[in-house]
Amino acid sequence: MQMIEKEKLKALIKLLETESETYGPVLKSALAEAIKRNPVQVQRIMEEEFTVSAPRAVINTLEEICWEDLALSLARFSAKINPDLEEGLTLLSKFTSPATARGDLSARLDQMAVQLRSVLLNAKNYAEIAALLGHYFFQIQGFTPLPNHNDIKDISFARFLRKKSGSSLCVACLYVCLGQRYGIDVSLVDLAGRILVHMCDASQRESLFIDPLDSGKILTEEDCRRYIRARNIAWNDEFFTALSSRQIIRRFIANMIYVLNKVRDERRLKYLREYLEIIKN
Repeated sequence: MQMIEKEKLKALIKLLETESETYGPVLKSALAEAIKRNPVQVQRIMEEEFTVSAPRAVINTLEEICWEDLALSLARFSAKINPDLEEGLTLLSKFTSPATARGDLSARLDQMAVQLRSVLLNAKNYAEIAALLGHYFFQIQGFTPLPNHNDIKDISFARFLRKKSGSSLCVACLYVCLGQRYGIDVSLVDLAGRILVHMCDASQRESLFIDPLDSGKILTEEDCRRYIRARNIAWNDEFFTALSSRQIIRRFIANMIYVLNKVRDERRLKYLREYLEIIKN
């Protein structure tokens, strides 16, 4: 049965090479259903059938089917009272890699959580936890934040976990995802455009900030205020307000739009602008 399904998919993809106005929509609809059922299998067949490069029309059709479905998924995500950040990061990773699954992210994060378990459970305070996480991420695992990103793939969290290189926002989300696995009060704040990780232990009245772009450097509240004064910006208490999952995902999309604006990729920009409106509303 699986072999028959595979042969049908191969035939469908080949037909799309010569797609006509009459049968194109029908073929696209059939392929959309196949992608929803098993996106990994469709991607594998594409790689088998086109070892050098796939026809542009086929690639465009595949991408647009996935991007249209992604809009619906983001709408469901945004409609939740308290959407899960990890879910949102998985969805956005599908924009550049449609076969990405939640398990791809959670498996890697769970593995790191297991490796960190003994040291985190024995940490004395949040400052020690922050130092341990920074050492593990940057020294042991070798994660590298990119100060600038000219490739939209640098903003994919799934790719960041695989390649260990990506935007500082990806690094910041790594702290949140790992911290949540241990019940640590960790969030992201926007310090006048500078994203920082915030850890807060209310019982110990302990609060500190982590710079994901500076190898996990630990900052105090006074360090943050000094930074704002140096930029001649009026202080606003909102600087220390935690960003919601929606706001974080919205920032990811805005960063993706910024990258594609520079290369004037209107085809992909159309979808990203739609996603931004979905998250805003």
